[in-house]
Amino acid sequence: MNKWKLIILTVLPLFMATGCWDKRDPEDREYMLTMGIDLGDEGYVISFAPAKTNEKDPEKMVCTGNTLADAIANNDSQNSRKTELGQMKMIVLGKSILEDKEGLTSMLEELKRSQEISKKVTVLGTGATAEECIQAIMEADDGTGLFLWEFFKNTAKEVGVTKGLDMDTFFTELKQQQGACVLPRIELSEEGLHLGGGVAVANMEFVAFLNDKEEQGYLFLLGEAEGAVLEAEEDGKKIPLKIVNSKVKYDFEPQKDGKTTCRIRLKLYGNLLGNGNSDAFSQQSAEKLEKLFTQIVKEQVENTMKIAQEQETAEFLGFAERLRQENPEYSGDFWSEVTVSIEPELKIRDTGRIR
Repeated sequence: MNKWKLIILTVLPLFMATGCWDKRDPEDREYMLTMGIDLGDEGYVISFAPAKTNEKDPEKMVCTGNTLADAIANNDSQNSRKTELGQMKMIVLGKSILEDKEGLTSMLEELKRSQEISKKVTVLGTGATAEECIQAIMEADDGTGLFLWEFFKNTAKEVGVTKGLDMDTFFTELKQQQGACVLPRIELSEEGLHLGGGVAVANMEFVAFLNDKEEQGYLFLLGEAEGAVLEAEEDGKKIPLKIVNSKVKYDFEPQKDGKTTCRIRLKLYGNLLGNGNSDAFSQQSAEKLEKLFTQIVKEQVENTMKIAQEQETAEFLGFAERLRQENPEYSGDFWSEVTVSIEPELKIRDTGRIR
């Protein structure tokens, strides 16, 4: 018995050590920080922005394949380093894949199954190709692209021009809203990269691009418009106001005719900015400005709603899901069966003076 114990104690550590035999050293790996996904004639076109190392500056890497795994295998077969996705921070979806329901669905299913890619990566959409965005990201940020990730992590909630979206939340919203969601938008411009606006997806395919103001309307509907800056004009003066508190309440009321009314009540507080508000400390002037900005919010939200009405969907705005929460049996045509009224109330909390 003692003999067998001795053999086991001698041999067992050797088996335990074999777990490291297939490990690669860090210098044998290519750590990808940002990934772009397009759809080409021969399958997916995957663009990578690798991490910067002491050995070399990062260079964009592009590979193709019928699946993400296939594209990565093709990339590994042409490079000396293994593609590593565990440090991924962002994924950019190009217009071509957003417009292809089958291609988008297949790719998202593969991303959902992936054990390597974190579900906390930031997901964005673009009207350009994702490859072009990856190239611009690398040129704008010394090759890392981390400034975008840090923007959505630390700043997006404070500026009210777009909404950060991680992959886990993306999948949740798609499930709850029957394949609908609004992705944060990234675009190329003459000045460089522009972050703002959104990409509306419904039934697992692209339906509309939202500009900055339309995205702000969407954020008002979510009760997440803190940081949004509105601009009014009075007596030839431009008057900016920053939203510092944004809340929303939805009230669904069934009617006798079988239809439903939806009252969307927006409770907003804002601070006046700049030097053009010297008279706003008076009660009368403040109330006048509050009415002016309240009307601006109402029009902005209604313009965003018009996009959903034109596309005959209420899913990406979250309206239909909210109604299903109130009435689990609801499955009708939202816009023909529900009357929506926008009821904003905006108060100026700080004018630069005490009033």
